[in-house]
Amino acid sequence: MSVEFKGFEDVYKKLQNQLSEQALSRVSNKALMAGADVVSKAVSDEFEAFKDTGASQDEIVIGKVTSQNGYKSVLVGWNGPKERYRLVHLNEFGYNRQGIKIKPKGYGSIQRAISNSEGAFLHAVTKEMKKQL
Repeated sequence: MSVEFKGFEDVYKKLQNQLSEQALSRVSNKALMAGADVVSKAVSDEFEAFKDTGASQDEIVIGKVTSQNGYKSVLVGWNGPKERYRLVHLNEFGYNRQGIKIKPKGYGSIQRAISNSEGAFLHAVTKEMKKQL
């Protein structure tokens, strides 16, 4: 899922005028990481309702900022010794057992967390960018 910025262009243009391309890249990377922290916290909070051991919450990781086709992104995922990424996928999308669709307690929780945190993500990114003005 991606987030669309509205009204963000003014802040970005001001930063472009003030900073070099490398400095602007560093600032935008910090801002994206701040936004990723907000989203990972929202996902972790959403998992609180149906946690058993808490391993799915403990294994949430934030990747590095990557750039592809001129767009920067940060991945939030699962990595750890208990390999919870396998169960998270089943929890999010459900599964079929003997032709019956099974919807666990966590069904759709990641999508719900992302949808609910879009505003907070945008606020965190904008706040981090404005610190540089």
